[in-house]
Amino acid sequence: MTTAQKAAQAAQKAVRRAAQEGARKAAHRTAHHTAHRTTRHATPRATPHTARETARHATRLTAALGATALLLTGCGGLDGPERLSADCAVVVDGSGSGADSENGFRAKEKLKTTVPGFLADQKCRYVSYAPITAASAASSCQVGRMDLDPDADKRSERESLWLQTRALAQAGAEKMLDCARERQPGSDVLGGLERAAKVPRDGDGTYHVLVISDFDQSDPDFRLSKFELETPAQRDEAVDALVAVRGVPELPDTTVHRVGFAMRGGRTTPERVEQMGQFWQQVLEKEVKVGVDDGYGA
Repeated sequence: MTTAQKAAQAAQKAVRRAAQEGARKAAHRTAHHTAHRTTRHATPRATPHTARETARHATRLTAALGATALLLTGCGGLDGPERLSADCAVVVDGSGSGADSENGFRAKEKLKTTVPGFLADQKCRYVSYAPITAASAASSCQVGRMDLDPDADKRSERESLWLQTRALAQAGAEKMLDCARERQPGSDVLGGLERAAKVPRDGDGTYHVLVISDFDQSDPDFRLSKFELETPAQRDEAVDALVAVRGVPELPDTTVHRVGFAMRGGRTTPERVEQMGQFWQQVLEKEVKVGVDDGYGA
């Protein structure tokens, strides 16, 4: 409960107490005056003193009710939606495996169908962007960080604002994807996460990072396709080699949401998909120490 809500609740209790106290005192005065009236006054009459007291009580009660109404109005819509608060990032793969054809995992199509729902589900207020290229961490692709629920906007119905800002956020992700495809196309996935790790974090709770990629790490220093991943020893060797050349990004309190994992246009065998899953589980959960969520589907 916010401070404003607590204050409003306290004011309402005060009004109820004032009303109860006034009723009690009025009942006491009525009983007192009735007891001293003569029997010839069969119909009770209010004395000037009683009338003045009743008027003063009504004035105090009206003022208290008015104060409560003002307090509730000043809270800026206690019945409205809760403000957005989470930090989020969208990381997009500009490699050839994300081509928008039967030979790719259709990165742009997945971006369009996934980003709006992701931003809404995670209550993203701040959205940053990172590319996946042949050298993601050093890529010149830049798209400015966005505030989807700015304090400067004073409208009470904020859902319409969020629809507008989420549309702008999706356009920003498409701009980042276009840049990643034009400049140094490649697939340095871990470098893309490193870029996401370096953006400001001003929100609350978990940092949510949406990664649209097949996760087939491929850059000048490391190509996952060259490694056998069948046994734990082979996967350990591949993980050690990747960490040695890319390092481990610092991503505390982070969940990575994967879309397009191990697809490669349908050319990856089920066995290789399982092996890649075990490899990246070791990289992400044990080395980088982030949560992994595949809830947005392939």
